Amino acid sequence: MATSGSLISAVSSYVDHTGRRLTGLKSIARWSTFEPALARFASLPELVRACREGSPEVQDNLLGALVAISVEDPLAALAVVAALSRRLGAVAVAWRRGGASASDLAVLEADLVSECWAAVVALASRVAVGQPVPPKVALVIVDRARAAVRSPRLRELRSARRQVGFEGHIASLAGDDTAPAADELAKQIGAAVRAGRLSAAAARPVFLTRVAGYSTAAAARQLGYSPAVVRALRSRAERVLVSSGGR
Repeated sequence: MATSGSLISAVSSYVDHTGRRLTGLKSIARWSTFEPALARFASLPELVRACREGSPEVQDNLLGALVAISVEDPLAALAVVAALSRRLGAVAVAWRRGGASASDLAVLEADLVSECWAAVVALASRVAVGQPVPPKVALVIVDRARAAVRSPRLRELRSARRQVGFEGHIASLAGDDTAPAADELAKQIGAAVRAGRLSAAAARPVFLTRVAGYSTAAAARQLGYSPAVVRALRSRAERVLVSSGGR
């Protein structure tokens, strides 16, 4: 299970809260017209609960329907992440039992959620062009997210004290003048997007908060996510920018 205050819990709470509002109710009504498997659910929280508590066959059927519409609707992708919260929580628990510290575990868990979201979006893109939803889709998504995080991120954490963080990277650009730093960072973001190292969607949280000066909460409103999700997506994008060195 996810711990209280964890990003896994934050995403689940965001989906639950949004699902009870008019936006969420309209979304599930719209999804039902495209995916009959979702038609029996009156609300998004009810759908997410059915995914979590259903048999593997029920879970995969519902997740497959959500994945199919995720390419057009970010809320559907987040609903998949929320529906997989127990599986993601189990991965985090295994890392904790394996010796990850509380601070390292928080970072690993944030990366796990980000990679899970990315795996859903990537799978949705393939389904949109005619590829089938894979069997045991819940396991496929979680395994891809775990594999994307565990080895590289644990290596990063072990060498964290020898690395310059993103805040230090910005400070090195800034010197005594923050305006050139923002300009230089904007150039680096643009270069990363053009080179294919970072998608435009992945770059937006960094651009809004680091260049345009939006607060995390304001950026979350602009992007339609919770602040916790914005922080996780920004962290992932910033690691790409730092590792690429602006090339």
